[in-house]
Amino acid sequence: MTPDPIYKHIGEIIKARRRKLGLKQEALAGQMGISRGSLANVETGRQNILVHQLYKYAATLQLEPFDLLPPPSKDHFTAGRAELPLPHDLKAKQKDQIARLFDLVDTTKIRGKEGNRAKSTKR
Repeated sequence: MTPDPIYKHIGEIIKARRRKLGLKQEALAGQMGISRGSLANVETGRQNILVHQLYKYAATLQLEPFDLLPPPSKDHFTAGRAELPLPHDLKAKQKDQIARLFDLVDTTKIRGKEGNRAKSTKR
């Protein structure tokens, strides 16, 4: 099975940071509470890690969790844009700008406000 590129990237960062801190695999694995073999598999991308493990690796390696993640690809920004009801005469750059704006909006806050409005009108 070919490792998923995201896990390979995370593993490479973990390995580089471990080496920079002068830690051997056995030492980091011990701090993480995993076997050296599991750490070796994580570092090569053969073993996936869960979100809580990502946070634990970050803390142990004196990093922020986001430091272990690759930057979003161009595909990330274009995924899901087909659902946006945009005018057909917009240029690609304009569509990209609008989609990025939607990506920045915290929709959970908007949904919460809509829920509050609905509750307040049901009197």
